[in-house]
Amino acid sequence: MFRAMNVAAVAAAASSLTIPLSKDTSNRNIAGEHAALCAKYGAEVPSVPISNFENAQYYGPITIGTPPQHFKVIFDTGSSNLWVPGPKPSIVGHNRYHSEASSTFKANGTKFAIRYGSGELEGIIDTDVVSIAGLNVTINFGEATKMPGITWDVAKFDGICGMGWPSIAVDHVTPPFFSLLAQQKIQTGTFAFYLTSDGTDGELTIGGSNPAHHDGEFSYVPVSKKGYWELKGDDVSFNKKSIGTDVKAVMDSGTSLLAFPKKVAKEINSQLGCQEGVTGECTYTTCPKDNTLPDLELTMLGKTYTLQQKDYIMKVQDQCLSGFMGIDVPPPMGPVWIFGDVFMRKYYLEFDVPN
Repeated sequence: MFRAMNVAAVAAAASSLTIPLSKDTSNRNIAGEHAALCAKYGAEVPSVPISNFENAQYYGPITIGTPPQHFKVIFDTGSSNLWVPGPKPSIVGHNRYHSEASSTFKANGTKFAIRYGSGELEGIIDTDVVSIAGLNVTINFGEATKMPGITWDVAKFDGICGMGWPSIAVDHVTPPFFSLLAQQKIQTGTFAFYLTSDGTDGELTIGGSNPAHHDGEFSYVPVSKKGYWELKGDDVSFNKKSIGTDVKAVMDSGTSLLAFPKKVAKEINSQLGCQEGVTGECTYTTCPKDNTLPDLELTMLGKTYTLQQKDYIMKVQDQCLSGFMGIDVPPPMGPVWIFGDVFMRKYYLEFDVPN
C-alpha cells in the first residue's frame, strides 16, 4: 500500500526511529543520472555525454560492523540492495567498509554485479550488523570492489540502501527493511519520506510516519506490482489534457526528476519552452516567469495529485531546468512513469509493506 498526503509546513522533532536526510548539491552529471535510471529500469542506455548541473540527492547515515563504521547512503525505493565501497575501489573522499575491523563480520563471498549507466558495480556479498535509525539488524549486503564510473567519485554519499521489494534484489538478498521486519526489529512495516526543497534536512521515518510532516489524512493506493513501488495511475494530464491513461506510476526516491516515456516528455518540454539537449535534459536561457506554466496532474483512485510550475521547474544556480526527462522502458516491464523527488518533495509518502 502507498499513502500520500500534502507536506506540512511545520518541522518535527526527531524520534528514535527517524533518519535525517541531507541534500547533496554538488555538481552531478545529468547524463550519468539518466543513464543510471535507464540501466535500473532496463531501458536502452544512452552514450552521449552532456554538461553537468547542480542537482540534489538525499542521503542519510547508517553504520555497519562492530565497532560501527559510518556511511552515508541514498535510501532508494527504486532498488532493493544495500551496498557500500570496500577497500579495493580507487576512489577518494568516501568511507569504505573494512571487514577485518569488524568483530561481527561473517564471510559470504558470493559475487554480485549491478549495472549502472556509467558502468558496472562489482563486488562480493558480506554479512554483518547494520544499524538503521538505531536499529541493529544482521543482514547480507554488498561490498563493492569496483565502482561504476566517475559519477560516483564526486558524489557526497558512499552507497545505496535499497528500499524496494525482494523480487528485484540482486542475488536474492533480503532487502534491509524486510530484514528489519523479519527479525522483529520494528512492529509496523511502514516507512515514510519527508524531502525538503529549502536546503534543510529531510527525514526518513522507519516503522511509521511523522504526523508533523503532513496535513489531514492519507490517501491510500494499492501497489499494483511488488518489485518497484509501482502504482496504477488512472490518468496523467498536462495543461488539462490527458497524456496517459492506466499508466505504471513508480514512486522512486532514488530519482531526482520525473521520467516519462520519451515522446511524452518531449511534448511536455516543448510546451514548457525550454531547449532540449541530446539526452533529454531541457534548460532555459532565461528562467520563465512565475505562475506562467501549466500544471501536471496524476489521478489515482479518484484523487488528483497536482504539480505546479514551482514544483517541477528547478533553479540551478543561475539557470532553470525542467523536471521532466524521457525514458523508454520496453515491455513487459514498461512503459513506466517514474515519479521521483520532484513529486516526493510536494507529497509526503508512506510506504506500507503489509497492506
